[in-house]
Amino acid sequence: MDKKIAILLILLAVGMVLYAADGDQSASLTSYNDRSAEPIVRPVWEQVITYDFDADDTTNVTQAIPINGILMKVILVAPDGTNAVTYQVEIDDNADIEIFDTGEKAEATTYVYNLFEPISGTIDVTVGPSGAIGATHPDIVVYLRGI
Repeated sequence: MDKKIAILLILLAVGMVLYAADGDQSASLTSYNDRSAEPIVRPVWEQVITYDFDADDTTNVTQAIPINGILMKVILVAPDGTNAVTYQVEIDDNADIEIFDTGEKAEATTYVYNLFEPISGTIDVTVGPSGAIGATHPDIVVYLRGI
């Protein structure tokens, strides 16, 4: 049995040398965070993003959020304005691919969305009203929760 393992190791080493001689490509794992020994509540995370709009603001606002994990829940808390506007949340991954869109949602309501979206890198969370809100500094709050 020991001879078989020794032969396999020699073949593996020869293969690695032959593969490495083929070009200058390389890859290495530079960071790894293993949380398997920690209590189960440890890996759960939450990001709370508060968007502050003036009464006459109509443009979208984007916030970059670094995430390395699985996005499990998006919660939109839409404030009550005086002009009956709608709100929309869009999330783009680090390759600028849209991975989530609420569509236009009515004001004065909380919306909860369940997801299962693996993310590694920075996502862009964009929020925008459909028009001028009309109220003084209503805050739109977006909660991102995951593991």
